[in-house]
Amino acid sequence: MRLHLSRVRLVIYAFLLSFAALWFNAQQSRSTQAGKSQAKTNQTYSWQSKDSTTWQIDRRNPEQQTTIQTESWRYQESTKQSEFTQPIITLVNLNSTTIITSEKGQSQNDNIISLSGNVIVTQHSDSTEVNQRQLSTLSTQQITYNASQGEISSRDTITITQPSGVTTGIGLEANLKSGYYHLLSDVKGTYHVKNQ
Repeated sequence: MRLHLSRVRLVIYAFLLSFAALWFNAQQSRSTQAGKSQAKTNQTYSWQSKDSTTWQIDRRNPEQQTTIQTESWRYQESTKQSEFTQPIITLVNLNSTTIITSEKGQSQNDNIISLSGNVIVTQHSDSTEVNQRQLSTLSTQQITYNASQGEISSRDTITITQPSGVTTGIGLEANLKSGYYHLLSDVKGTYHVKNQ
């Protein structure tokens, strides 16, 4: 009987040992697959950076400068696509400074930039009066910025705040260089009249 009991223990130990080996092998296999998946995700970009700032200065017009600051930036060279978080785009020219901020963005062909999440466009432009500057602020949830044309567009609700009042509407087409903008529908405004 004693011999029979030790054979049962041996079978139980062998069973537990083989179960532990299978479990360990399964865990290691999952870990390897997760590592490969993470490596594939990281390899989908040509380069990435954290807390970056880039500058672009036009050689023909050195007074025109573009600065892009981001919390993180990922770029794929073959498709010319970028993804970035917390972008701050600053456009400086002789007569105005425009700052565009949002929570995230992506670009295509290094030219068309789509921004989303609390998008704010602030434009400081020189007034005709000496030492006067006008401030315009546009807020929305999504815009598309065409860098080569200096144009922005949106299909979302837009709020434009200027010294003279507040205008709201749905949809927008605007040229940042000329200051011209067109709200596409449901336009409403409140204007401040100066007392003389």
